Amino acid sequence: MDKNEKPVRFQELFNWMQSIVVVVIFLLGVLTFIGTPLGVHGYSMMPTLDANDRMLVRSIFYAPDRGDVVVLSRRDFEDGTALVKRVVALEGDVVNIDAESGLVYVNDMPLHEPYVSELTRRLGSVSFPFAVPAGHVFVLGDNRNRSMDSRDIEIGAVDEREIIGQVVAVFLPLNRARLLY
Repeated sequence: MDKNEKPVRFQELFNWMQSIVVVVIFLLGVLTFIGTPLGVHGYSMMPTLDANDRMLVRSIFYAPDRGDVVVLSRRDFEDGTALVKRVVALEGDVVNIDAESGLVYVNDMPLHEPYVSELTRRLGSVSFPFAVPAGHVFVLGDNRNRSMDSRDIEIGAVDEREIIGQVVAVFLPLNRARLLY
């Protein structure tokens, strides 16, 4: 054994440890500042999101806006998983649904919704027109007639503090990978 062999092994181990620390710090930074990976459960957001899609959720410095796909922390119903829905109205907005025409109105203006799977025929248990209270948003699933969302008293208007963040991308499965915003 050569006298120089120990320092070389120590230096190699030290280099490996430095690399691992840099990778861990990078991943923590990505998860903290860019987003958190989460999975989709259910079919209420089809065709935008399929069951078992893996998505990247941005939560830092996020404020909800109309049209955003968001993850909600409400875990008090269904199977305990977080909900994924689309924000259609903000505090102070008035939502109305015309089940006959299938259109959703916000502040008397029909929404342009190319992302929905079919026209909105289901009204739910909330009375319309519905005024969104301060600090809340009104959310709907893109699969409108098969979605439990703000139209239902069990969910209603969602407190903005219950929003985990905005879905910014789908990354798995690879054939569905894309940016959403």
